[in-house]
Formats: sequence, C-alpha cells, structure tokens
Amino acid sequence: MPTTSPQDATIAAYAEDAAAYRDATASLNQHTARLADAFAAGLPAGARVLEVGSGGGRDALALEQRGLSVRRTDITPAFVELLRAAGHSADLLDPLHDDLTDPGRESPYDGVWASACLLHVARADLPTVLRRLAAATTPDGLLHLSLKEGDGEQWSTHGSIAGARHFTYWREAPLRAVLDEVGWTVQDVGRYESANGTDWLDAFASRR
Repeated sequence: MPTTSPQDATIAAYAEDAAAYRDATASLNQHTARLADAFAAGLPAGARVLEVGSGGGRDALALEQRGLSVRRTDITPAFVELLRAAGHSADLLDPLHDDLTDPGRESPYDGVWASACLLHVARADLPTVLRRLAAATTPDGLLHLSLKEGDGEQWSTHGSIAGARHFTYWREAPLRAVLDEVGWTVQDVGRYESANGTDWLDAFASRR
C-alpha cells in the first residue's frame, strides 16, 4: 500500500496517468447522458454549476451542451492543466478545505455536479464536504452525486490508472442520512451497474 495519505496517493496516481484517464473516459455513456439530462432538466437555462472532480472534462462538456454554465474544478493539478490546455477555464479545488465561492460572482451556485469523485473522500469527511457544498448552493439548488455502492473502503488498481487509488463505499441508507443531516433533501437514489461490474449509487438532492 502507498505510504502517503490516501488522498495524496490517489492524487499522485491520477496525476501519473491523467492523459490516459482523459482519453479512456472521453466518450459519454448512455447512463451518464441520462443523468446529465435529468440534472439539466431540474435547473433553469443558463444555471451556474460547480463541477467537483472535472477530470478529463467530459461531463462539463455534456452539461454545457444542455445549456448550463459550468465551473470546472479538480483536486489533481494534472487534470486542471489538461483542461486549461484544451482551452477551458479550470480551478484547482479541494472541496474539503478550499473556498468554494465562484470567482468574480457574488451569487451561490444553482447546482453541484459531483460524479465519481467524492468516492475518494474519507467517510468521516464526506458530511463536511456535502455541508460545504450545500452552503455554496442556492436554496432549491440541485446536487448530483455518484458513489460506488458497497461496504468499507479499499485500495484499487484498475482501468487506465496504474497507481493505487483509495475508494470509500456507501450504502443507500447511510448516504441518505448524511445528505439529510447536512442540508440536502434527497429526491432520488438510483442504482447502476457499470460495464466492468461495479455497482454505483446515483443520488439527486435539492438544497433546503
């Protein structure tokens, strides 16, 4: 196992293979397209969205194609560099510690898109992250959150990333409880099995 912290080791793993990850995830699958459709349908045209964990940038493009304005952010510097090299504005952002305010804007976000990224957040820290995201979002604003379904946590080496990454797994009931506790009203929690057999939870919630 890596000798650094789980977060630092996971960031380093993504940084080492950032371009490979971008290329491997460039195509929007039908499931994510449907999630993007539902998310955009729940927001007004031109709504401002904070994307946490933009990665290679695929989802941001999909959301923009659906009429939303997206602030791209990632905790991994290599992803931010790739996004900027592709001509996008992107910010280095740790949602647990950094200021979430939208630069140059006084209003809160209309929505938050956090797809397959907060699964790297430690279980004890996820309530804080979700509370901070709620505080940065307008009342009735929309959150989309996807996490791997299961119990416990583990290191994993798979896909286009050669290094080990740390994952925290969630079940529906505890996830609903955390969201409700920190200021979100859960609208729906769906399940999805990806092509490689991984089980996912897809949550939609509105800011109280």
